[in-house]
Amino acid sequence: MELLSPARNADTGIIAINSGADAVYIGASDFGARKAASNTVADIERLCRHAHLYGAKVYVTINTILYDNELPTAQKLITDLHSVGVDALIIQDLGILKLNIPPIELHASTQMHNYDLRRIKFLDEIGFRRIVLARECSLPQIREIRQQVKAEIECFGHGALCVSMSGQCYMSARLGGRSANRGECAQACRMKYSLVNDKGKVLVNDSYLLSLKDFATVNKVSDMIDAGVDSFKIEGRLKDSVYVADVTAFYRKLIDSITEGKTRCSSGSCIYDYEPDLRKVFNRGFTTYFLDGNSSGKLTNDSSSNKNHKMANHVSPKSMGEPLGKLAAIKGNTLTINTKQIINNGDGLCCEADGALVGFRVEKVNANGSIITNNTSPIKPGTLIYRNLDSKFIRTVEHSKTQRKIAVKMFLTATTDALTLQIVDEDNIYTTEMLPFAAQKANDAAKALENLKTSFSKTGDQFQVTDFSYQSAMDGGESSSKNCEVVFVPNSVSNSLRRAAIDKHIENRIIHFAPKDCPLPSGAAKYFEESGDYHLNVANRLARQFYKEHGCEVKQSAFELLPRTDGLEVMTTKYCIRRELGYCLKDNKKLPPEWLSGSLLLRGQYQDFRLVFDCKVCAMRVYAK
Repeated sequence: MELLSPARNADTGIIAINSGADAVYIGASDFGARKAASNTVADIERLCRHAHLYGAKVYVTINTILYDNELPTAQKLITDLHSVGVDALIIQDLGILKLNIPPIELHASTQMHNYDLRRIKFLDEIGFRRIVLARECSLPQIREIRQQVKAEIECFGHGALCVSMSGQCYMSARLGGRSANRGECAQACRMKYSLVNDKGKVLVNDSYLLSLKDFATVNKVSDMIDAGVDSFKIEGRLKDSVYVADVTAFYRKLIDSITEGKTRCSSGSCIYDYEPDLRKVFNRGFTTYFLDGNSSGKLTNDSSSNKNHKMANHVSPKSMGEPLGKLAAIKGNTLTINTKQIINNGDGLCCEADGALVGFRVEKVNANGSIITNNTSPIKPGTLIYRNLDSKFIRTVEHSKTQRKIAVKMFLTATTDALTLQIVDEDNIYTTEMLPFAAQKANDAAKALENLKTSFSKTGDQFQVTDFSYQSAMDGGESSSKNCEVVFVPNSVSNSLRRAAIDKHIENRIIHFAPKDCPLPSGAAKYFEESGDYHLNVANRLARQFYKEHGCEVKQSAFELLPRTDGLEVMTTKYCIRRELGYCLKDNKKLPPEWLSGSLLLRGQYQDFRLVFDCKVCAMRVYAK
C-alpha cells in the first residue's frame, strides 16, 4: 500500500519523502484546491528528482473547476508539468479530458464527489488510473468498490475532515464568494452557529456545530489494506513541515509493522532519530468518521453503529493536542497538573472552560512540578489540561537528522591502468564508472583494503553500503583471498571515483523511475444520469461537451456562475447534528418536544441556513435561506 503525504512546497515534499512517503501530492502555480499552497514548475521539478531517486512519485493537484478563459493556461501548465517528470495529475474538472494535453496519468480527485458507486464505476470505465474516494466511504463500501473497479483506490487515512461531501460544498461561496471548488474555501464549517427549531427556540447557542475532529485510522490501517486500498492518503497541504514529517513517519512505521515492509512502493530505509507521535502535532481530537459505518455503496449509513461516536469538536476548531492530566490545584497563575508527562518552558497548554477553549503558555516549571503560566482565566480543579504545543518535540523534529538510505553493493576492480567501480542497488539498478589509474601494489594489503572499504562507504545521505568487494584483475585475486594483490589508492583518487559513480547512479535512478506515458481516459461509457444541475460543477464549455458526449445534458452551470443562489442546497453531509447531539429521529423513539421538528435553522454571524434531515439515506442537507 502506497503512503501518500501532502506537500505545501517542494522542501516539505522532500521532508515527506525522507520521512518515508511513497508519494507526495503538491499544488502547482494555479488550479489547486489549496490556493495558498502553490508552487512553480521549477520547484516541482526539483521535488520530482528527489522523489524519483527513491522510486517515489509526485502527484500535482489541478483539482479546481475551470472557467472557459482558463482552459488555455491549464493546458500549458499540464504540458509543462508532464515535461518535468510529474507522475500524475489529480483533477476535478472533466473538461480537462477535452484539452490537447500530453499522455500523463490522471487521478479522479475526491472533489469529484466519489461516493456513489455508479459514478465511481463510470470514472473507472472511461479510463482513470486512480479514483480518490470520498472520506465518507466505509470499509464495506471500499471492499465493494474494490471488487467492481479496475482503477487504483486512494483513501484518506489521516488529517482534517471536510464536513461536506468534497466538491458538494458551496457554503463558502454563498457567504463571501470564496469557492471551495476554486481553491478559496473560507472554512465556513469552522465558524460558530446556533441551532434553532421551527418555533424559534434556541437548542444550542453559539457553538462550532459543523467543526469535525480530525480523521485518524491508527487501528484501522490493517482493515484498509485488507479492503483493497492502494494508497493511504494523509491530508494537509497547508500544514507545516513538522506535521508532515511526524505524521508520515508515524504511518510509515505502522504500515511497515503490519506488512513487515513487504508492500513498500518505493526504495530505501528510513533511520529516525525521534519517536513520531500524532498527538503532539496539530489535531482537533480524533475520529474514525464513517469508516466503521455499515453502508450500502450509495449515500447511506447505519447510524446505529456510530450513535455513541462523537465526530465533532464543538468547543473549538483549533488544535487540542495531547491530554496531559487533570488540574490538581491553581493559585493565581501557578498550576499543578496530575500528569506523568514532562512539561517544559515554552509549552502551549489549553483546556475547556465555560464552553470555550482557553489557551496559555508555560513560563516556568518549578522544582516541585508546578508551573507558572501567563493564564489569566479562572480554571477549576479537575479540568482536563491539554498540551497543544510541545516545544521540545517541535524542536526535535525541526532539527531531526532523519535519513532515508538506499542499500547498495559496491564492486571495485583494479587493473594495471584503471580502477572500475560498479554499484548495484536494492532495485537491481547498475552503474559502472571507470577511472584511469596507474596501480601500485600496497605495502600493507590488509590496511589498504580496509582503507578502501572505509573510503567507498562514505556515500552521503542517500545510500548505505551493505557489501563491498574488491578484486585485482592483475592476478585474479579477490578480497576474500589472503594473497589478494591489493593496490594502494590515495584517498583523493578513491573519493573522486566514488563521487563520480554516486552522481552517475543518482541520475540512473532518476531516469529509471521517470514516469512512462499513460493513455488519457477516453472510454465511451454512458453516464448514469441523463441530466444534471449545478452539483456537477460544470463551469466551462468543454466539461459540458464531455457530459453530453456521455449521455448527460447539463441543465445548470456551476454554483459559482449562477446569478442567484437563494434557496439552493449549499452542503450535503453524512454528518448529522441531530445524531451528534443524541437526538436522532431514527434512534430515539421519544424526543423532547423542541427536538421534534424535521427542519432546523443554523443561525450564523453572516447568514442563516436551513437544515433538512434526509433520514432515508442518513444525510443532512444544508440550504441557503
